[in-house]
Amino acid sequence: MGDVVIDLGELRHQQPAPAPARRRRHPRVALAAVTVVLTALAGGAVPRAAPRAPVVVPAALGDTMIVERDLLHVVDAPGPRLSEVRDRVVRTYALPAGEPLLRTTAPVPGSILAVTLAGGTVLVSYQADTVAAEGTVAVAAGTARLLWQVPARLLGVSAADGVVLLRGTGPRLGGVTWYGLDLATGRTRWTVRPPGAGQTTEAGHAADGFPRRLVTATAAGHVEARDTVSGRVVAAVDVAVPPSWSRRGVTVWPAGDLVLVGGLGGVTAYLLSDLRRRWTSALDLAGRWVEADCAGGICLFGYRGGVEVVDRATGAHRWSSPRWTSALEAGPHLLVTGAEGLEARYPLAVVDARTGAPRGDFGGWRAVGAVRTDGTVVGLRQRIGDDVVRYAALDPRTRAVRVLGEATGVSGDCRSTGEVLVCRRIDASVAIWPLTGS
Repeated sequence: MGDVVIDLGELRHQQPAPAPARRRRHPRVALAAVTVVLTALAGGAVPRAAPRAPVVVPAALGDTMIVERDLLHVVDAPGPRLSEVRDRVVRTYALPAGEPLLRTTAPVPGSILAVTLAGGTVLVSYQADTVAAEGTVAVAAGTARLLWQVPARLLGVSAADGVVLLRGTGPRLGGVTWYGLDLATGRTRWTVRPPGAGQTTEAGHAADGFPRRLVTATAAGHVEARDTVSGRVVAAVDVAVPPSWSRRGVTVWPAGDLVLVGGLGGVTAYLLSDLRRRWTSALDLAGRWVEADCAGGICLFGYRGGVEVVDRATGAHRWSSPRWTSALEAGPHLLVTGAEGLEARYPLAVVDARTGAPRGDFGGWRAVGAVRTDGTVVGLRQRIGDDVVRYAALDPRTRAVRVLGEATGVSGDCRSTGEVLVCRRIDASVAIWPLTGS
């Protein structure tokens, strides 16, 4: 389909020159004239390219679709009893072309939480039943040879370091347990069982998505950072404890090269590398979640809505809004969304990252995936009850929409890698539409 550009930027009001008096046309003649003009504007002298057909990957109802950077995984449906272990086929395809790569068989019960290919190993993380029993299996890629399995959830894997980070819960494990396992053998490199009165979180995510640190803060005021490859404690500090920590607990949030530790009594930001204190603020972390990638700031979202943005270097307040419930960094701007009540939603908007000032919006489009290398974001638009999804490149700098094409027969579950749009179709199959060269 040929590119169509819709500019949603600022409109400047212009007074048209007075039209000369003319004879009234017959309605059908006028309609024909308008049709000719619209046809010329839409296509001009260049014929429209035919819509590009998607690559279709077979899948059945109940199968799970996982999109992982340049890979697509399709896992067949579980059995009627979620706790029953059965061999399930994981089919892996290369993106953007959709070429079949691997067919791996893994003994997995329940619903799929994550699938990843690391070196020559396929890792499948799952929830076995309704009481949150979780586990992970490792299988030699392209085979049915089980390498290892543990009753813990997959959090990250580094093929370069040959290590897997997992977290297990349950009475058999004595509460929450964090593991560092050898990718090839499943041998335990290190184990951590943090005290109950505290919180532990992974932090310092590398380019491959693997968290390089594990940070624990206790209600007694002890904070430590652990290397996730070796399990060694690389930094530790004891801090003054406000009275609220003993009653309401302590909260730990990663924020890029910082880690935020606090609760009702305020928050302190520490450098993740050595836990040196950077700044302290009266911010309340209770009932909030943190988004670190906010164009030089840190976004704190309330679970009931609203956002507060603070400066990363100082913790100083920048701006706040009760509207927005999510944000995506796009250069000096943030793409923000929000909802008012159960039905009404605010349009996808562009705001200045430093001030929160509105710069425009994209109407009924919604963003999927991360910002692309050219600064645009993939946008989708679908009418309620319709199986056609229009996809476009949204430019936060100009608020322009460049329509790339239409995905037909779509059930609504769509993901984007920046190069392709991957959607489940009404017949349960998976279709891959190219986003480049459209």
